[in-house]
Amino acid sequence: MRLSTKLLLTAAAFVVGGAGIYAFAYHLYPPPAARQAATPAPPAAPAAPAGPSVAQLFDECVRGAWPTIKDAEARNVACSKALQTRQLKPPEIGLARLTRGVARTMLGEKVLAAEDYSEALKHYDGVVDPMNPDALNLYRRATSLHAVGETDRALSDYSDAIRIDPNNSLGYLGRGVLLATRKRAYNRAIEDFDKVLVLEPDNVDALIARGNAYSQLGDNGRALADLDRAIILAPDDPQAYVVRGLANNRRGLPQLAMQDYNTALQKAPRYPQALANRAALLSAEGNYNQALADLDQSIAADSDNPVAYYNRGFVYFAKREYDKALADYDSAIKLDPTMGVAYNNRCLIRAITGKDLVAGLQDCDTAQKLMPLNIDVRITRGFIYLKLGDPRLAIREYDSALDVDPNRPLALYGRGIARIMSGETREGEGDKAAAATLDPEVAEQFGIYGLK
Repeated sequence: MRLSTKLLLTAAAFVVGGAGIYAFAYHLYPPPAARQAATPAPPAAPAAPAGPSVAQLFDECVRGAWPTIKDAEARNVACSKALQTRQLKPPEIGLARLTRGVARTMLGEKVLAAEDYSEALKHYDGVVDPMNPDALNLYRRATSLHAVGETDRALSDYSDAIRIDPNNSLGYLGRGVLLATRKRAYNRAIEDFDKVLVLEPDNVDALIARGNAYSQLGDNGRALADLDRAIILAPDDPQAYVVRGLANNRRGLPQLAMQDYNTALQKAPRYPQALANRAALLSAEGNYNQALADLDQSIAADSDNPVAYYNRGFVYFAKREYDKALADYDSAIKLDPTMGVAYNNRCLIRAITGKDLVAGLQDCDTAQKLMPLNIDVRITRGFIYLKLGDPRLAIREYDSALDVDPNRPLALYGRGIARIMSGETREGEGDKAAAATLDPEVAEQFGIYGLK
């Protein structure tokens, strides 16, 4: 049986990233070991072996790029230990908090990460001089704002950091990621990624981000060129494979996408985006049990990912476990109130089960506001009007869908039912016959949903 809902594949989730920031940071804020080395200490008596020094802990916390899925746990532990010493200076506390926030985000600990980002933001709000700001602290404040969802302020800080330091590759990268993920301004984002790659031709994060942006725009050649190069440069980076998998799926090659997701999971077995995306493909193949196993793991690794709940809701819907599907759509909407497809599918479930039809219509209304050009929403609205016993309004919705695509079997069959209910028997039977020609199973599907 062909389902009338659609499977949603995740967009690549770009956690705040960038390479090279800490080498720059050390020129301004040398770690404790560098400060202590300037003043020779008197000879000390031999002591028993001790644990890592504060300087070592801080270095393990912040050294290198932002934490990744590979080193997030170790960086989280090092940052926590460094902060617990209470011996870090204010600039070090701010950086350690920001770094631990990124590590916790990678580990799926979103609540704890939000606390770190908020504390880091307080620090950088205090040190950025509005009359004479410096690029580094502006960049770090932008990163904190980016993480807590203050998009416009973050964009302003990234832009100011770039204005002060036009060679600030991290500022371009952060602004580009924000433009792509929050504004969907892919062409503007690509301009920023281009600038990063002029300054740092082998910047893997910029290659992945630009590859995803090109893919979103349908420029598959450039997308794959960037993503293939990113994989050559960083063959163990699971995100590169996930984004290439998305690009392959967008160009209609799910088998190649599956290979990429499998490779990503070989590199990082609990990588939530790879699990959620692989589950989407498995579900499209009808392999619902394996899809559920992947989605359960994805949600266990990252319980704040609305797409994983949406995809699991779809699988439960396909298995006709409607109560479980409804609960997952509820979770997806709670996490992302702008997810129109979740409202549409929740509307559909309420129509199928006949429960809360008025609430279902409200869901359809919300889905239409969020996705005004989506034909599936029109079809679902027609379906719920049929269940509410209002065939005239159902006909209006089906007409709207068929004006865009006259060969939609569900819309034709639904309009046929609505016309027969309205007394237009000959026209209604004609619609049903046309729908059956396009899809011989369409009558069976409507029968399962309680309509013939």
